Amino acid sequence: MDKDKPPRCEGAERMMTNHNVQAWKKTTKMMTAAVLTAGLLLPVTAGIGTSGAHAAAAPATASATASVKVSWNGKALGANAYQAGGDTYVPVKALAKAAGLSLAFDKETGLYELGTSPNALTLSPYESNIWIGANGVGLQAEGRTKAGTMYVPLSVLRDYAGIDGTLNAGSIALKPAASPGVTVTEKTLKSSAAGKDAVINIRYPELAGSGAGIAKINAALKQHAQSFLKSFEADMKEFGPLSGEMHYEADANYMISYNKNGLFSAVMQDYSFYGGAHGGTVQTGYNFNLKTGAEVPLKQLLKANPKAFGELDKKVAAAFKKAGSLLSEDGFKTIGSKPGFYVRNGGFTIFFQQYEYTPYAAGIPSFDFTFASLLPKGTDPFAGL
Repeated sequence: MDKDKPPRCEGAERMMTNHNVQAWKKTTKMMTAAVLTAGLLLPVTAGIGTSGAHAAAAPATASATASVKVSWNGKALGANAYQAGGDTYVPVKALAKAAGLSLAFDKETGLYELGTSPNALTLSPYESNIWIGANGVGLQAEGRTKAGTMYVPLSVLRDYAGIDGTLNAGSIALKPAASPGVTVTEKTLKSSAAGKDAVINIRYPELAGSGAGIAKINAALKQHAQSFLKSFEADMKEFGPLSGEMHYEADANYMISYNKNGLFSAVMQDYSFYGGAHGGTVQTGYNFNLKTGAEVPLKQLLKANPKAFGELDKKVAAAFKKAGSLLSEDGFKTIGSKPGFYVRNGGFTIFFQQYEYTPYAAGIPSFDFTFASLLPKGTDPFAGL
């Protein structure tokens, strides 16, 4: 097998994750500047029917801003948020202090981490923007820096950081999100192959709660992690030692994108590096019925609109054409009957793998939609779960 075989997981986004920093910070230091210069921080995204949460942020100077007062559990934050580009941006350090959230900074990588897993946000400032990762998985949304202060979108806090926020009459009331019926803890897998020749960090979520399907879900998530590790170890053995100071890398991250209304949605990203020009990422979306443990296909959530998949085909094709990122002009035809996707507040994201339709530099093409843009008014996509 060729050591430059098609990559198993993402590239640009993976370079900016904050987990396992001690193990691979040397690699990150060498690559971060190149990644930022090439503009590869974000996956390709289309703002089709998006909530503000996943629409790529515009440059901080692109539009007028309006100041917004912020409170945490009824007490003033001590610093204002501001509105711009269709979203509201909350000051990070003031929020961390008021909410009692940890805010760690790694001097060598230049990364901040707000909060703890599974609700941690990784922040990487560059120019006037901030790349954001949710528990190590890159988001389409960006934060901003303004007068030396870091800000993150309110939509990101609500979707990924376990924070509720209500915007009303020029002020935001923030508070901890209600505890879901299903809680998530982080598990890791150990490997005897880890050492000077390989950096291996395998993380996956484990659920606890009253749902009858939880045991089945946990088995599936653990099996995913075990399969990735087993395949990576087999490849290492087949390839043999790498030359020079190079070492193999396997890094599995996850993000919880939805955990209510009877549905649990998670994104798994498996990064591997085999000594070629760069590593790669495979992304998997899991969407489980908490009562049964069965996976929920996108067609089930969109069953109220029989024409939904045809509409999605047209919108994704138009977005690819606008981005000009396809490897071939007629490369994309359809999302297929079982597209990769994950659910988020108010909608879902469809994604494709690296090299599936676009070059490596394009990252993981991702397209965001709201349920409201595809379903009849008043439709509950989770009915029957």
